[in-house]
Amino acid sequence: MIYDDKVSVTGIYQGRLMLFIMELFGEEYVCKKAVNLGKEDKLAIHSIINSGNSVYLADSYNNKIYKYDYVLDELSEVTVGRDPRHMCIEEDNMYVANFESDNISVIDLSNFTLTESIPAGIKPHDVLYNKNNDRLYTCCYEENEIIEYSSNREIKRHFTTDGKPMHMYISGDSVILMTYFVNGNVHTKINFINIESGKIEKVILLEGLASDFDIDYTNDLLFVINIVDKNLYIIDTAKKETVKTVFLGGYPESLTVGNKYVYVTNSKKNQITVVESDNLNISKVINLGFTPNCIKIIN
Repeated sequence: MIYDDKVSVTGIYQGRLMLFIMELFGEEYVCKKAVNLGKEDKLAIHSIINSGNSVYLADSYNNKIYKYDYVLDELSEVTVGRDPRHMCIEEDNMYVANFESDNISVIDLSNFTLTESIPAGIKPHDVLYNKNNDRLYTCCYEENEIIEYSSNREIKRHFTTDGKPMHMYISGDSVILMTYFVNGNVHTKINFINIESGKIEKVILLEGLASDFDIDYTNDLLFVINIVDKNLYIIDTAKKETVKTVFLGGYPESLTVGNKYVYVTNSKKNQITVVESDNLNISKVINLGFTPNCIKIIN
């Protein structure tokens, strides 16, 4: 049977933090691999990404990046800076934003070793590479700014952000940035920043706290989880406006964009909610035998 999508998912099962490699079929799934990472209170997986035959996991508790090769069934690790949050990959290099050591770790993926440390601003939370201009970007939570690095990884420019920056994507000539705005209560803002000018072109305010977002480049859509009102916000990145909200309920944890579906993990319901990319409606729910956290499509 041909599966809809293949995903990597972290989750809690019987007090253990697990990594699952799963194939999704309609409302069913087949677990192809299950990796025991350790006791749930001894790790804190902040984010995961997939590349080649491997899943990479950032453990902010133990200051490590894990690599799981699901073809060879091998798990390895490398120590980075303090409190790693997010990662990106540029050919044979991985860049890791270290929130508490104010730097970016560089990992050579060919031998999975730490090779370099790049200075950053205060509390870098995310990092991304733009292949169109060979520039690296990191967003610094404490300073309300994005730092742009030149091709030789020296600081080139600083972009001011509206709110405390958390997550980033590149779309066309813009950096799309999720920030937190604190004014008594915490709200979320989506910044559209022009890469050439470094100026903010549009800001979308979301009442409540967003926990994760992902981008659908094919349909020019941004999907944002709001953990306060339990909604999935859908933003047209070309028009720079919210086009729809979908109520999820429970506790939406993480999301990822697949070929025809958007998948949202719900840790309170032990489910994956499936939203169709075409009509932007919930089409099915996948019930799980564990409590899910992070999820990412395996291309």
